[in-house]
Amino acid sequence: MITNCVFSYFITEEEVAVPELPFEKRFGKYKILIDENTPFSHAFNGEVECAIYGLAVNVISNKSDNVVDEIVEKCRSIYDVIDYERNLGGKYILLFKINECYYIQGDATCSIPIFYNTDDDTFVCSSNYNNVVNLRGYCEDGEFALIRKSGDISQAMPYDITPYRQIKELIPNHYLDINKKRAVRFVNSIEKQESLSIKKATEIVLPMIEKLLNFYTSQYKVYCPITSGRDSRVVLSFLLKNKETFSCYTIKHSEHNENTQDITIPIELCKKVNVEHRLIEDVILSDKLKNEMDQLLGSENYSSRTLRIAKTINEFFGDGAIINGDIIGQVGKCSLHRDIPEFFATPSYFRCKLHNYSNGAKEQLKQWIKEIKSSGEKINLFDLFSIENRMGRWAGQENLIYNTLGQMYLNIFNCRNIIYTWTAVERKKRKQSMLHIDLIKQTSQKLLDIPFEKDESIVFKISKLTGLTYLISSYMKYYIEKAKFEKGRRT
Repeated sequence: MITNCVFSYFITEEEVAVPELPFEKRFGKYKILIDENTPFSHAFNGEVECAIYGLAVNVISNKSDNVVDEIVEKCRSIYDVIDYERNLGGKYILLFKINECYYIQGDATCSIPIFYNTDDDTFVCSSNYNNVVNLRGYCEDGEFALIRKSGDISQAMPYDITPYRQIKELIPNHYLDINKKRAVRFVNSIEKQESLSIKKATEIVLPMIEKLLNFYTSQYKVYCPITSGRDSRVVLSFLLKNKETFSCYTIKHSEHNENTQDITIPIELCKKVNVEHRLIEDVILSDKLKNEMDQLLGSENYSSRTLRIAKTINEFFGDGAIINGDIIGQVGKCSLHRDIPEFFATPSYFRCKLHNYSNGAKEQLKQWIKEIKSSGEKINLFDLFSIENRMGRWAGQENLIYNTLGQMYLNIFNCRNIIYTWTAVERKKRKQSMLHIDLIKQTSQKLLDIPFEKDESIVFKISKLTGLTYLISSYMKYYIEKAKFEKGRRT
């Protein structure tokens, strides 16, 4: 049985046993069952109590060993905590208690999932909603299960729903009021952000990213996945600048050949900067592993392709931490929306980007947009979709698989201060990868000597000409994929 999980937990008042979570911590009246590999810090100050499960560093002060002490000393409300947490980077959940009021907040992208029950039963919360299902014996809700089945299992569900009406997932820019079992949205910007230049944005975030990277490398041996694209090259540039000891790797999937750009460019890059590079191939998943994952996560709750990639990485690099570049792609270059006019930030468009083909998904996205507009949040809907739905839900379920296998999977951009500095840069600049290029210039400029991947498809080139051509092509692709999906479901 898999027992080497990381970033995995279960919070409850009840007596329960979870074999992969052998250690018990206390937080007020709650028990927190955790794995043996993930840090847990805890502090009290009178009626105030705080715990952090995971890895957290203040990217301004560079402090990591006394974060919970600072919180209980300085914070007297959940809103004080939210203000403080803006400068935290890492991968963690934060628990806060004051005068018998209990709260949970995730990191900037909720990279450790937070699933909780909303019914009248006693509160339970876990990184894996299958734990909650098994404890409570919930049955799938017909309406929500249909949404889940109206898209590939590798894609995320909309907003905060799961296939179970009694279970929700906390998404970024929310805190969980445990006493009320209710997620509450907080606002990052009550006024329209003042536009930042590329140069200014780089100047602000560069030292923060370096502090977060140094925090990781001080604790773990690190590996850098490298492709022909921009995101991984930014990660590589920071590793080179900070003179870290690391190596790179590229996975050669079955669809790749020796001339594939995702193979040739990484080899050329690593040779240029004299960094060790390994080319590895996908492992074959054993029936034993698949059965164990079915038991832990639920047989229809995860993508077998993602599991294969995660297992491949863990097989070769399980002794260290993977530094991935996900966030800078979603926000740094607006990969899901480019510079589409904000008028088109609609439930229909966001359903396209969820790759879900149900009307129920569209209704949930309507509720999500309504919540944002009523909150007074001025960050644009496109960026919020990338942060809350793409990173919070899609990347969150990907993280769950890595966490379950015991693979440290970390991100050097996972901090609200970094992310919302980038959202202040005009999208028409971000879509051209100007942030990526400037960060590389400031860290390891010679990496720009080798071109990024080339778009070989004429159709793809046309789709990226303007925001409107990207909008049209997104809808066209969606309806073509929908027809294929529905045909496959009928046969």
